[in-house]
Amino acid sequence: MAKYALLIGISEYQSKSLKSLPGVAKDIEAMQRVLLDSKIGGFDEVKLLPNPDSFTMQSEVEQLFMEKCQKNDIVLLYFSGHGYRHEDGNLFFVSHNTETNPQGQLRIGTAVDAKFIHERYMSRSKSKRQVLILDCCFSGAFAEGMSAKEAVVVSINNEIAAQLGGEGRAVLTSSTATQVSFEDAGGGVYTRYLVEGIEKGAADTNNDGVITVDELHEYAKRKVQEAKPAMKPEIYAVKEGYKICLANAPVSSELEYRKEVEQCVRKDGSFSVVGRNILNRKQREFGLTPEVAAAIKEEVLKPFREFQESLQEYETVLAEALEEEAILSDETREELKRYQQSLKLRDEDVAPIHERLDAINRVSTSSPPVSTEDDLSSEKGIDYSKLRDLLKAEKWKEADYETYLVMIQAVGKNEKDYFELEELLNFPCTDLRTIDKLWVKYSNGRFGFSVQKEIYLSVGGKADGKYYEEAWNKFGDRIGWKVDKKWIDYYEVTFNTSAHLLPMFWCCVGRGFGFGGVVGVGVCSLASRLVNCNI
Repeated sequence: MAKYALLIGISEYQSKSLKSLPGVAKDIEAMQRVLLDSKIGGFDEVKLLPNPDSFTMQSEVEQLFMEKCQKNDIVLLYFSGHGYRHEDGNLFFVSHNTETNPQGQLRIGTAVDAKFIHERYMSRSKSKRQVLILDCCFSGAFAEGMSAKEAVVVSINNEIAAQLGGEGRAVLTSSTATQVSFEDAGGGVYTRYLVEGIEKGAADTNNDGVITVDELHEYAKRKVQEAKPAMKPEIYAVKEGYKICLANAPVSSELEYRKEVEQCVRKDGSFSVVGRNILNRKQREFGLTPEVAAAIKEEVLKPFREFQESLQEYETVLAEALEEEAILSDETREELKRYQQSLKLRDEDVAPIHERLDAINRVSTSSPPVSTEDDLSSEKGIDYSKLRDLLKAEKWKEADYETYLVMIQAVGKNEKDYFELEELLNFPCTDLRTIDKLWVKYSNGRFGFSVQKEIYLSVGGKADGKYYEEAWNKFGDRIGWKVDKKWIDYYEVTFNTSAHLLPMFWCCVGRGFGFGGVVGVGVCSLASRLVNCNI
């Protein structure tokens, strides 16, 4: 029994029409590191093949499958680089010397035919345990040529089965048959999490000390989609190829804590108060220092942060586009679509951004120009200078609380009191307008009661003072007060202009500091008052 791997990475291309992929070199080196580690991958031989020409690439693949291996050996072929899907649906691996014609199209005779590798080498190999990992565009097209005709039941030694897992073939792809893949400055995103899953042991989901092909893929797929939701890594298997044992995952305190973090983190990358307490207890149980625990959490949260960065990047570009065009042209919308695809964001990821900025745009275009001197008028003698100063300094959290204080004063109550519905339905218009104008002005139109009102009305809410549960739930989803079908608590709010819509503290006081149905009644009442006050 032996384990062999061939890692092919094409980062440089002779054709000027083909974009270089500098991260590929890091991909194959990282894979080699974890596969050769005697305590983790335990491979007997891992050969690197950087930037080969088509002939060399095909020759090395032939040697891997036809000359090196025996029946019970594990053979792994990894490819990182450009993939090309021909009009007939076949996948080709682009080599260093692959040519393009004057029209910029690939000359497939100078590339490596994936179907040829499958039929000539993999299907004829002595090895009954084959793993193919493709981190390239259109990689899912490889599996379209696979069939189940090889699914013949073979009796194997129980000891071998225990050590190596099931027989068969598994193909792991970073993308579907019609999808481009994604590389960042550090290499392929899919490869990054394959390496992480092996090196950290995090892919061993059933805690048996062994990482199988399907466990590794599912881990990498989950992490990829946390960072780049539009990417769709896939796995294809013949017989029990998905159960091939690829690596060991030695148990350690760090690994156990990491798995606890993975379980506690929510889909938006946050931790609940219960989750944080669980992790604090586990940190003490495992004897980890705060620094080590923090580093593990930061690693787990990295894809969530990348996703938020992509959303922020998209929102910034959309906001700039709306400054140039109040109503986006079809051409601009097409460009935004391409930009969205480059960030690997789905339509449902960017829809809330469009709703929010569209609402802000409607408010800003319909409102008269704001005077440089702030109007701090009040029917109730309230001093709004502190609120103005906090907003001007972008101290959003402090301004949020100050908003509650001045509003509760305006209805004749004291700090720690909360609002009755009648008080909101009859809130003094002058004060409401003053508060809203300050928020809108100093957040550059991102925050404010009028912004919230526009979004609430856009999802089906009505300005009649009544509570509409469906509209309230949609509103919560749109502005970030509701995550993964659950209303967040106030302490989970992130106070910056790219996060949850402010102000919000006023509606939480006395109601458990969350955003459920009771709070919804208050917000709906205030929306009615805004309309009646022509705000």
